[in-house]
Amino acid sequence: MSTAHRAADNLALLSAEDARLGATLDRLTEQDADRDTLCAGWSRRHVLTHLARNAEALGNLVDWAVDGQERDAYSSEQSRRDDIEVGAQRSLKQIVADVRTTAQDFRAQAEGLRGPAGAAVVRSRTGNDVTGAQVVAMRTLEVVFHHVDLLADYTFEDADPEWVARTLRRGVRTWEGSGSAPALTLQPRGLDPMALGGGGPEAIGSPGAMLLWLARGNGQGLQTEVDLPVPPAWA
Repeated sequence: MSTAHRAADNLALLSAEDARLGATLDRLTEQDADRDTLCAGWSRRHVLTHLARNAEALGNLVDWAVDGQERDAYSSEQSRRDDIEVGAQRSLKQIVADVRTTAQDFRAQAEGLRGPAGAAVVRSRTGNDVTGAQVVAMRTLEVVFHHVDLLADYTFEDADPEWVARTLRRGVRTWEGSGSAPALTLQPRGLDPMALGGGGPEAIGSPGAMLLWLARGNGQGLQTEVDLPVPPAWA
């Protein structure tokens, strides 16, 4: 697939997931905003504030890909944490407006990746080299994962099935490549089996339930005769 097509496909998927998140934001009330999420220690205000700041951070990488001028995603890890804590003190109305505006801004910036900038290499917050087109994929993952984290009636079952399958396979590859994977055979319904640690006892469930376990350590939706280990933090 050409870089232009990859960027276009990634942008289309991001737009769809932004719309799904927007529908959830329409339903939230101020009373909902302080509820716990799947992110330990973070309320919904924290998760949504993080999503807004992430759009700006990844927007910096998009600009780097477009104009070639190196930029950091965040000015520092401390400022990243501080911005989330301060931003989470705002009203839900302010936070939602922030999420919508920054998402729109990122989407507009990312239009510049349809050309050669989609293949330009930039450096992520974690120090990995990624292309401009991959930055859009990174944003999509943030939107979907943190939409699920809100515990607001949106799950991985509601996300794009092909994206779920790709992301699940990526999680398995990453864990397998770490050398610390347990001996398990994952059997996501409708997909080919996926071996961890050379394979072993089966864990059976929907792709969405399996991704929830890999991403957040919640294996309640899986059928297995062994105790499931806690997966490593998603990278």
